[in-house]
Amino acid sequence: MTFRVVTTICFILGLSVTRVVYGEKCGDVFDDLPASCCPAKYVDVCCPFAKPCNALAVTPTPSMMTSSPTQRSGGKPFCMKPQNSSACEAGFFFNKNLKRLEPCPDGFYCPQDQLCIIPCPKGAYCVRDKIVNATKKSPQLCRESGKCCSPSQSIPIFDSSKYICPGAQLPVPCPPGNYCPNVTIQKTCPSGYFCRNGSVEPQDCPILSICKKGSSAPVSAPGGVLLIFAILLVMLLLLLCFNHEENFIEWCERYVTKRLFAKRRSRMEEDIGRNTLDKYREEAEPKTQTITIRFQNLSLSLKKTKVAILQGVSGQLLPGEVTAVMGPSGSGKTTFLNTLSGKAYYGKRAGSLFINDNFVQDLGVFRNITGFVPQEDIMHRSLTVKEILIYQANLRLPSSISQEEKKRKVNEVLALLDLAHVKNTKIGDEESRGISGGQRKRVNIGMELVTDPTLLFLDEPTSGLDSTSSLMVVNTLKAVAEEKKLTIVCVIHQPRYEIFSKFHKVLFLAPGGQTVFLGSVREAENYFDTLGFQIPEKVNPADFYMDVIGGLCKGSEESTGTLSERWEEFTAENDTGAENTDSADGSRAVPDDGIEQLPFTSFLGMFRRNPNKDQDRQMPNFLIQFITFLRREIRLQFRLSRSLLLDQFLVLLAGGTLGALRKEAPLDEFFTLVTLSSLAIGLTAMLSALRCFGSTRTTFWREAAAGVNRISYFVAVNVAQIPIIVITPVVYLSLLYPLIAPRAYFRFHYAATLGVQFACTGAGYCISAIFSPKNSQMASVTFALISSLVAGSSPSLCKMAESALGPVIYSLSYCRWYLEALFEKEAIRYPEVMAGYVHRLSTRNGYTLDNYSSCVAVLFAMGFAYRLLALLFMLFTNRGKQH
Repeated sequence: MTFRVVTTICFILGLSVTRVVYGEKCGDVFDDLPASCCPAKYVDVCCPFAKPCNALAVTPTPSMMTSSPTQRSGGKPFCMKPQNSSACEAGFFFNKNLKRLEPCPDGFYCPQDQLCIIPCPKGAYCVRDKIVNATKKSPQLCRESGKCCSPSQSIPIFDSSKYICPGAQLPVPCPPGNYCPNVTIQKTCPSGYFCRNGSVEPQDCPILSICKKGSSAPVSAPGGVLLIFAILLVMLLLLLCFNHEENFIEWCERYVTKRLFAKRRSRMEEDIGRNTLDKYREEAEPKTQTITIRFQNLSLSLKKTKVAILQGVSGQLLPGEVTAVMGPSGSGKTTFLNTLSGKAYYGKRAGSLFINDNFVQDLGVFRNITGFVPQEDIMHRSLTVKEILIYQANLRLPSSISQEEKKRKVNEVLALLDLAHVKNTKIGDEESRGISGGQRKRVNIGMELVTDPTLLFLDEPTSGLDSTSSLMVVNTLKAVAEEKKLTIVCVIHQPRYEIFSKFHKVLFLAPGGQTVFLGSVREAENYFDTLGFQIPEKVNPADFYMDVIGGLCKGSEESTGTLSERWEEFTAENDTGAENTDSADGSRAVPDDGIEQLPFTSFLGMFRRNPNKDQDRQMPNFLIQFITFLRREIRLQFRLSRSLLLDQFLVLLAGGTLGALRKEAPLDEFFTLVTLSSLAIGLTAMLSALRCFGSTRTTFWREAAAGVNRISYFVAVNVAQIPIIVITPVVYLSLLYPLIAPRAYFRFHYAATLGVQFACTGAGYCISAIFSPKNSQMASVTFALISSLVAGSSPSLCKMAESALGPVIYSLSYCRWYLEALFEKEAIRYPEVMAGYVHRLSTRNGYTLDNYSSCVAVLFAMGFAYRLLALLFMLFTNRGKQH
């Protein structure tokens, strides 16, 4: 299904971007000579295609043109001595009225092999060369005759008794730094204005730019620098605020909150102070629906190797109890926990699983009321302890619960786990200091406790904690289980005796995933004693049992089989399904705690549809989760303001460096300039976008496994990135645009660059969803490089179109559309006198010079398509880790 959707998107995108016909323009020859209108007195000698300036004048016809000898025959007119020349030479024409050959007059040009004159178009400067004395730098023939034609440095023609210089051979654009109000007058550009080549009148200098006398382009660097300082100032202020956020919050709580909300604050502090473990036991209300789990012959074998890593585990887990799963390394403790909770996606499960005596395939239907604490501390390290708990409560607690109640639950968990004193401290990571490792482990547990689960799994919740903290965690779990009637299962590694004695039940597993014992701590001592294993003095029973299971201790009696076989014999003799799960009359044992064990259908329906706010376990709707995710993503962006500031600095550096190397680039260098620009903006955009999903993918998997709406998370991340996408092109162009001084307006450059930024961030999201973080950077560089190679700079689009796959390949390149969009807006701003120059460059790739809107639209369409692909990849890849 996913493959077909992806293929359809690519096909539609390919059709949409290849609708422009390139063959119409590829290789076209520009044979339209640019011309202005012909004055009345020159009508009889102007070329036929030059219309008269006076509408009443007679339009010249071919019969009115000269009847002099043919232009291209071998019998050219012998008119000038001592050299053989003709009017067919550039810069001369045949004056049929005077019946002689003359230099092209001012304001006109005479190309090679033409006997008529052509009026120069606007923006041109057409005057005859003047005779000057030859210099050492003049051509050799000029030096021999002593005369030369200036400024063309051409050789004058000697006619009888004088030297003659030709007129304009081609329309020459008005030189940069000057403007030409007409084709025969050239003026220096005044101060406060700038004049590009071909200017008819000076242009006003933009705001915050410098234009000295004779400027060919505005110097906008001061404005760009001012814009940069403004952006940096805002970023530094934000950075300062969030670096001292803890002090700011403490100041607000100490002064502002104390004065404005004194009563409310005192009431909250009183509630927090009362949330001790003893007070919790007095005030906690047990759940009205509980879960009893029974499993028979639970096994798991790996899908790839078919090796069984869990074999025939049977037993029962009751509400109000904490069951510890113990065993040496390789005994399948975590595998048992994953298999029981439905997270063992890497293996094939066997055996039966019952919930309240009703068979179920897995616990997926109870995901909203199930908590799972992984061994790794998976959380956003830039958030504070309290923020993490608040966001988890808002995302996973029913929407029927009020905000005040959610805050109360957060404060309750903070007090239970002894985290109240660090509630406003960031979690921290390897680069920035935060809370301790033990506190981080408790936050990991608190993320599940704050959601008020009915069933709780914990994978080594005490690993990495000191013995005191471990004891506190186990006491908390025991209190929660007993008072709220939770069913809690946890994997424990090397507990001390006080901790070991706190568990209601223990499950010992031998290497290979086989059951050794399941029962209470006291029953474990009696059972191992019957096997001949007596606990030595001053030895921790938990450690002793591990030594026994690991084969390091021998019993006083000869063993007739392995420990797992002895346990099977024991359960068979005592007719217990692991722990007296049947009563004497054959009925199923049910804990006598006054809580009703409902049938499965009613039980499941009550968790889904019960209008009681305490039992309604429906997750918040899409909008609520979207707002929660959006608030969290915005806060994370500000917390990562250092990375954001560094990204903007690199973007600024890329634009400034490229602008300095390609300062005031002409149109023929524009292909290379824009290709490098697209490569720079594409790389910076994609590498920055990789952090949005790549670095937080494990957090996303944990939250997805908890049942949050994955689409709301994806949309929230995209919306939170919009301000960065909008600002980055401004930062990039703040130095690039004034340095290259393009003819196109800034708004056109910004819109096209914004389209590239949008498309490339979408590509970055897509890459981060497919590749692992260590491979995504290389994939981004490769993608941007290939896109720039097929953009049309070299080889051209016309050349690539000769191949059947060529149009498809370059149409999927974001660089190709960026290049055409900016080239078109740059080319149409060139004067008419440079029409041939523009046409020659545009036909290189078949550009129509009126496709800007379509090019920018394609860039945004690519951005949406890449985002849709990224969403599909997020939903349908790594699915096992999202369950």
